[in-house]
Amino acid sequence: MDSKLLLAIATLTGTIIGFGVFSIPYVMFKIGFLPGIFYLLILTAITILLHLIYGEIILRTKAICRLPGYAKNYLGEAGGSFASISTFISVPFTLICYIIAGGEFLSNILNGPIFICSLLVWIILSLGLILGITPISKIELSISLLMLLIIGVIFLVSLPKINSENFSEFSPENFFLPYGVILFALAGAPAIPTLRYILRGREKDLKKAIIIGTLIPAFFYAIFSFAVIGVSGNQTSEEAISGLVGKLGNNIILLGLLFGLMAILTSFLTFGIYLRDVLILDFKMKKTLATVLVMAISLVGVFLNKEYLILLIGFIGVIMGAFEDVILLLISRKAEVKFDRNPEWKINIPDPVVWLFCLVFIGGLIYEILFFLKK
Repeated sequence: MDSKLLLAIATLTGTIIGFGVFSIPYVMFKIGFLPGIFYLLILTAITILLHLIYGEIILRTKAICRLPGYAKNYLGEAGGSFASISTFISVPFTLICYIIAGGEFLSNILNGPIFICSLLVWIILSLGLILGITPISKIELSISLLMLLIIGVIFLVSLPKINSENFSEFSPENFFLPYGVILFALAGAPAIPTLRYILRGREKDLKKAIIIGTLIPAFFYAIFSFAVIGVSGNQTSEEAISGLVGKLGNNIILLGLLFGLMAILTSFLTFGIYLRDVLILDFKMKKTLATVLVMAISLVGVFLNKEYLILLIGFIGVIMGAFEDVILLLISRKAEVKFDRNPEWKINIPDPVVWLFCLVFIGGLIYEILFFLKK
């Protein structure tokens, strides 16, 4: 595998593996491990399909833009406005979540004040935004490989301590709980335009990069959840790590916290650069102003705590599914007949499947809103 393709895969993998990985064991335990794996398989297949659809839309369009720009080109002003609202809800809240979680992880590593640690995380990530795509992509390759290695180590160390009885739970009352969280944890669409940039001149490899780059995180989510649930059982915590305290040793806990910090670093930078590019390409904002605005938005996370983090993650995941993914499906229909560039590959989806997906995403949104309001 050549370096450009590897870099593209690492960029998508690094984007997808974010704080959401730590919420998956908790929601899987709440519903039951096997039903949770079923959820993961189905949503991984759907996510790969959506990532490929976005890739095809990008390849059908000569203009360089992001989701709001594509929506405006293919769906008109109303579609562009709808996509803009969705983007400016989901991405900023995602960045804020990463700052909150990053501060928590660094605080546990350094045993320091959460506010100071959150501020330090924000400063480091802001510097990454200023550096831009190319240096960050090279950093993500190393960090992604290191993250996968850490998950592998945690899995191997956990094996002797796994209790098979922890996998026998099934709670149908929590059946919809994993939906938004897993959808959030698999989200990698903001990285797709960056993948095309990395693979410019070799756009046919974009399909391979998308499939492999989405499957790798899903596989490691499964083994990470297996390890955490198998060891922690009913002590499985919302952020996975604290439930392992006293069971795997301090060194493994520290390794897990370090993994969390790296996961946040890679995901934040891709989402942050994506939001900055939306402001530059789709709203014609100056690069400096766009960068400062993204930094200012994420700074909010320094002043918030983790109390409602998992609820917020689930809500963001469903917002992405209900709005952004539906918009992608609608754009793909228009782009099949209204395009100015022949794509290197095509994804043919029957209309009934498109409308079924739309109904699933909208249904998920309604459930998540009701669940969120109950909390």
